[in-house]
Amino acid sequence: PCIQFGSPLGGVGEAGTRQGSEDCLYLNVYAPKLDAAQRAQRRLPVMVWIHGGGNTVGHAAFYEGGVLAARENVLVVMVNYRLGPFGWFVPPEGSTDDPLERSGNFGNLDNLAALRWVQRNAAAFGGDPGNVTVFGESAGATNTLALLVSPLAEGLFHRIIVQSNAYGLAPPPQPDALTGHATVLRRLLVSTGKAADAAAADTMARDMEPAAAAAFLRSLDPWTVYSAFRRDDGDWQAFPTVFGDGAVLRAGELRDLLADPATHIDVPVVVGSNRDENKIFMAFDPRHVRRVGGIPVGLRDAEAYDREARYRALLWKADGVDDLASILARNGAPAYAYRWDWDEQGKAYGMVDLSRIIGAAHGLEIPFVLGHFDLGAQSSLLFDEDNEPPRLALSRQMMGYWAAFARGGRPGDAGQPGSPEWQPWRDGAGAARLMVFDTPAGGGTRMVDERVSRDEILARLDAEPLPAAARCDLFRSIFRMRRDAWADDAWTRLADGRCAGERIRSQASVAAAAAE
Repeated sequence: PCIQFGSPLGGVGEAGTRQGSEDCLYLNVYAPKLDAAQRAQRRLPVMVWIHGGGNTVGHAAFYEGGVLAARENVLVVMVNYRLGPFGWFVPPEGSTDDPLERSGNFGNLDNLAALRWVQRNAAAFGGDPGNVTVFGESAGATNTLALLVSPLAEGLFHRIIVQSNAYGLAPPPQPDALTGHATVLRRLLVSTGKAADAAAADTMARDMEPAAAAAFLRSLDPWTVYSAFRRDDGDWQAFPTVFGDGAVLRAGELRDLLADPATHIDVPVVVGSNRDENKIFMAFDPRHVRRVGGIPVGLRDAEAYDREARYRALLWKADGVDDLASILARNGAPAYAYRWDWDEQGKAYGMVDLSRIIGAAHGLEIPFVLGHFDLGAQSSLLFDEDNEPPRLALSRQMMGYWAAFARGGRPGDAGQPGSPEWQPWRDGAGAARLMVFDTPAGGGTRMVDERVSRDEILARLDAEPLPAAARCDLFRSIFRMRRDAWADDAWTRLADGRCAGERIRSQASVAAAAAE
């Protein structure tokens, strides 16, 4: 694993422990068993997996690609890439003449290097370097989508699958931003004893030559570097991630770049989300659940929990699926969209209703796509003998669709009799545009006419039979991104303009409200 703090969701060590190494740029290859003659003759589709984890945690070996490779006769490659400040950090201006080094998009450069490795080496494993599909989930989906707007990625892949895309491109952080190099440099000068206090660090940082500043930053232990991203109130700052730098990734709004055929790579795309995306995060939030030994055992207000989860997932779908599919479908290559609905976990320990608390949550579709259901110690709580037969049948179906798309750019009927034909996304009324994945108990895998927009979400929210203050609080819980001009405007219109205060509250105000 690359340098990171441990996280059960990332599959690397216990929460908060120091994990990983700077020597981490490896990949794993899973291939069907072929003899030398077969390897020389076969040209299998190549599927390159980019793991998720907020671009701060995770690693390739958390997942296993052998089942997908063997069952669908494809080559599966899973890659590591640098995380956190080692994956995305704009160095001091003037410290290097290399435009790629200046970009700061090191994690994206790692993924591009992995794709070049595939071009050089796929044939040795029976793979076809002329037929490469990149697929990723969450932050890995964002990194996958970013390839479409990278001028360096031309010819390195031929289609992509975007599972639960987390966010778009950010602007490169300014030097004095919380994650900018000048702020980080000043903090590190103090924490390493190079400067006596913040004032001395300001003077020293201004006087340092860019090359000397960069050399100082590179000389530090990685965990010392991490210390610069801690705020005074103890909260971890979000690291800079996936920004349009103009070199590795084109600068601009991602949706504008994808809408213009001249500013993105036009290949077939699959985009999708899970019906209950945010429940995996909400399930461990003490505001929503009662916990015993860190395990959620019950909901404080089941109706409010479901309502917030439903709206947050609708926003994820509106931004990360429907809007993207509509934009991409206007270009030459087709776009396909899905929603994953499986929620048959049942009750853990005979009392914890995981089907409601977790449901079709973020990341849980990955085992179905890979056909491998071991995600660590808690796997048996989610995947058991009771849900095994329909679960495995749904997994086989999903693997078939993913592999069919990788083989020829259209998922079709997954090569399985009785499976519905997956139609490309179409705008307009009455279009069966979305594939829903579920077992027969949940309605089965099927095409539906469904689309949601931000405006529709706002209208539904405004029609909720809740007091105005409750609707405003719900809006805050749904639209959580600080940089969101649309949400800023909608905030002023919600509940007939009765929402008071800022849309995004400070940590101090949240703590004060909780205390009251």
